[in-house]
Amino acid sequence: MLQHWVESENSQEKVKAEPPLGPNQGEERLSVWLTARQPKSQQKDGRGDRERRGHDSGDQLPVQRRELRYGSREFRAASDLARRLPYSPRIWALFGSVVRDPALIRAFVAVWRLPVVDLRVRRADADAWSEASPVGRTISGGRLAQAVLELPTAEGPYLAGRPKQALRTNLRHARDCGVTSERIPTYERWFEAASFILRARCDGPALIGDMNKPGPGQQVAYYVAHDADETPLAFARVALLGQFAVLLSMISHLDRSPSASWARYQLHTSLALNLGCSGVKYLLVGSALRESVGNQYFQHLLGYRARNLRVEVIESGVT
Repeated sequence: MLQHWVESENSQEKVKAEPPLGPNQGEERLSVWLTARQPKSQQKDGRGDRERRGHDSGDQLPVQRRELRYGSREFRAASDLARRLPYSPRIWALFGSVVRDPALIRAFVAVWRLPVVDLRVRRADADAWSEASPVGRTISGGRLAQAVLELPTAEGPYLAGRPKQALRTNLRHARDCGVTSERIPTYERWFEAASFILRARCDGPALIGDMNKPGPGQQVAYYVAHDADETPLAFARVALLGQFAVLLSMISHLDRSPSASWARYQLHTSLALNLGCSGVKYLLVGSALRESVGNQYFQHLLGYRARNLRVEVIESGVT
């Protein structure tokens, strides 16, 4: 896989409010996979009706859309199944799993009833990425139970409320350590910081091979978090596709704990606000179900939701 969501070595810590959160549980490679209650404005202008219907609504009866919350019984059952199946399972494989465990029917229903996010991407942007890439898989086939973050445009509302308490705690730890994040304007400067972080990892050489310079037509944003001494602690890169973006990688330094662990939260919050203020509406990270429990918890703290996608590829110039 090209996409990674790799965390620090403190991967076996219990879930607490004070220490760095989001354990890795030993899995470092992220399958291509990553929004809230329906606002009244959508109910008024008709978008709510579309979100309550299936992918090809037509004349079908309305489907009542419901959350599939991280950590719920249905979510865990669906995750267990998704991790056992290939990315494009044959129908008999799904049927056999349900026969062995009829309780999975509830999980299938829960996935089908997820709210739907409608996305549009220009043909030129879609064609710039191969179907084997995280971006290509999202556009061509990654539609069910994807991890989606509705991007914020202001820090206050994004961090407000009890569900974001742990995130606020980790951001405070990062701030106390002098951690800051920035968007890097050039690939070369970003790759220098990324290489410093990857050289400290035993899997660094393999990961460096996935950090190629963007190809023709590919738009990518680069981010780095560093400490008060300007030492790189974590990096991220994001594919830009107009209305939405796809997180390609987020990797932290293994030998700089706990500051590197806190830096991941600071880095993600910074890039989410930067993208949201730039007009990007959604950040995707692939399947919400195929991730390790630790990565799923990390997504949950950051505000990701499981959503079904309906992607429309439009010709360049069409608005």
